Amino acid sequence: MRTAHAAFSMSLEGDTSFVLLALPAEAYGSDDRISVTLDGTPVEWSIEPGAHDTRELTFTAGAGTLDVDIRSTLTHLQRPVDGGDPARYLEDSRYVEASALRGFVDERFGRASGFEQIDAMRNWIARGFTYEPSLSEIDDSAATTLEKSGGMCRDYTHVMIGLARAAGIPARYAGVYAPGLLPPDFHAVAEVYVDGDWWVVDATGLAPRGSLIRIATGADALETAWATTTGKPVRLRSLTVEAEDDGLPEGTVDDPRQRYRIL
Repeated sequence: MRTAHAAFSMSLEGDTSFVLLALPAEAYGSDDRISVTLDGTPVEWSIEPGAHDTRELTFTAGAGTLDVDIRSTLTHLQRPVDGGDPARYLEDSRYVEASALRGFVDERFGRASGFEQIDAMRNWIARGFTYEPSLSEIDDSAATTLEKSGGMCRDYTHVMIGLARAAGIPARYAGVYAPGLLPPDFHAVAEVYVDGDWWVVDATGLAPRGSLIRIATGADALETAWATTTGKPVRLRSLTVEAEDDGLPEGTVDDPRQRYRIL
């Protein structure tokens, strides 16, 4: 059994519409308990379907203190996630300028193909980048992160996606819960389409890939942001994210040599 928990508090200045991506994907059939309150009063919410079985928690709230608590219990996927067209994930996107990276990829990784090429890319990022959130800016793209040689999980993921797409391998962004991740938080990983299936790649190596829980899937961080708001300004007061897998031995670390799909 696996569990996921996200809780946050926000200060709202007036009417604000929310789209939250914090629920496990529809394909898990998870048992969810959802609480949304404004100054202690329940707020009406709904769940809308998104791409690749993403579930969008949507609502509108006025001025006050917003509190959201989401608790989910699940096992593994009850059915395959909607895969979509892999060709879509060869194109440039907001944070991934794959076309600008083709020369670099041809020169550095062009002698390999398939998994061998993906492994070379993953290892190059892991060895050459510094995981340092202070290096990351909200508008950093894959090319910007390449220049910095560091950042946080979203930045590592954008670079991995960009290198793969530049090599002609479809690659996409997945927002996940990650049992074993320290400190606990929302996490981002890449998925690459090789040999007819989507395989998860995480150059950060921060969490065991075999226990990841899919939340949202898209071209990059723009399509998978955990919170999108429209309306009045919002201030985040607190955020807590937790995930556990009772089948994951304590102290388990990721083995980059293994192949995993998000299940």
